[in-house]
Amino acid sequence: MKKFILAFACVLLLFTASAMAETYTLSDIYASVDIPSDTYEMVLTPRNLSTHSDWLAQQGMDYDAVANSFENEGILLQAYDQENNRTLVISALKNLDAQLYFDLNNQEDAMRKEFRLSHTDGTAYGLLGYSYSSAAWKNYGGDVLRFLQTKYSLRQDGIQVCTGYQRRTIRNGYTITLDMQVTDRAAKEADSTALEKIMKTFSFTKILPMPELPIKLNFTSAPPSETNSDTFTIKGVTGKKATVTATVFSLGASGSETFTDTATNSGSFSIKVTLPSQGVYSVTITSEAENAITAQRMFSVTYQKGLLPVDLTATPGSTLSDTTKIIGSTISGAKTQVSVSGPVNYSKSTTSKNFSFSLDTSAEGTYNIVIAVTKKGLDARTFTYTATRTYSEVERMEKIKDEAKKISYANLKKESNEGKTVGYTGYIASITPSTGEWVIGFAIKRTDGVYKDIIYVISTQEPAFAEGAKVKLYGKATGTYSVLDAEGNIKNYPRVEAYFFETAE
Repeated sequence: MKKFILAFACVLLLFTASAMAETYTLSDIYASVDIPSDTYEMVLTPRNLSTHSDWLAQQGMDYDAVANSFENEGILLQAYDQENNRTLVISALKNLDAQLYFDLNNQEDAMRKEFRLSHTDGTAYGLLGYSYSSAAWKNYGGDVLRFLQTKYSLRQDGIQVCTGYQRRTIRNGYTITLDMQVTDRAAKEADSTALEKIMKTFSFTKILPMPELPIKLNFTSAPPSETNSDTFTIKGVTGKKATVTATVFSLGASGSETFTDTATNSGSFSIKVTLPSQGVYSVTITSEAENAITAQRMFSVTYQKGLLPVDLTATPGSTLSDTTKIIGSTISGAKTQVSVSGPVNYSKSTTSKNFSFSLDTSAEGTYNIVIAVTKKGLDARTFTYTATRTYSEVERMEKIKDEAKKISYANLKKESNEGKTVGYTGYIASITPSTGEWVIGFAIKRTDGVYKDIIYVISTQEPAFAEGAKVKLYGKATGTYSVLDAEGNIKNYPRVEAYFFETAE
């Protein structure tokens, strides 16, 4: 009997655990995933979206806009964890990457590396406003295998929309992304942990065989975007014994020229191209082999005598984040200098052929960024960018918290501390409305109901907390605040202009 009870208890436990998660079938990508029902209050899919229009309206979301996002972004599932203010979005797109790779697990290491680096060098999804601070592969084993783990921020029109963590792969002909988004705060490790919990339940129900893809065509030395020489060499790797052809069209004249090489047994090729005159050219590289789909890549080349070639692969956008990267290349011996003016002023320089600058653009304001490349005997090049760094409300609060200092109560009134950002945990002792503002008595200590070490806080916003509440105060020290005591004597207290309060419990 005892064994029966224990067995029944185990079955009940397993049933309860499984009952707290619902399995969703993602038929487009032949996959499934479990979503904990006790964590995610609402789960939207393309099939049930129309039945939850009232719920969307209650959240301040327009049904048509959400439906368009589902269709255009390939969203298969969107789950809301409202308690932790995060949203899980699973999407699948048949984009160019999906067509090129089909299944990253069946590609060479070089191609997986190329896909990973495209996230950190700003070329992947950069035009959409994504900035990736990290990207690394993780092999989940089983039928799931490799997913790229990333951390990102998304900005649109100069405003931070969200931050979060993603898990991304290409499988079954789709670019598949599991995205844990957070808004109104910075992403933290707990959000990544929540996404990992979902990943543990993700699985593929079917793996499609690799279709016939275009023949491999990778470049170790691609056509230059700019050159001061009429001759350059294209090198790369393609299929064994493939015929590789470079077709050169002048955009200012009729006709074309072709240059050809046959790849070796290892697939390597080298093509020497000679341009007939100065101008702008379209260069098309084609690789053909028997029983293989032809691969083709196109490039634009500008040839000008005396030109100092510069290839910029990462430049400032119109809006900035805390760090702005400038990445590019020029010719050996050239000096590249980046000058920054605005909220901060500085310059950096290097004579490396390949250059990379990481610029501090963390302060709010408008930045003027000038990239100057020089070499004796060649025409100097200058590239100028004007961009703006604007904090979202969440970023502003986080930066205030990072900057805040806890100055001792005895020293807070000192003139030398005026203007400093401070932070304290304490109690709302009193709230007094004044003309256009509120005067709040804030006590650092409370002993047996008696408030001690009082700071008078001036706020333009009516406090959201009642008297007696334990809160955190962030503000700017602004000298002293004078109060008449019961005997009619003037007593000076520390004065702080409030940035914001938040709960301490």
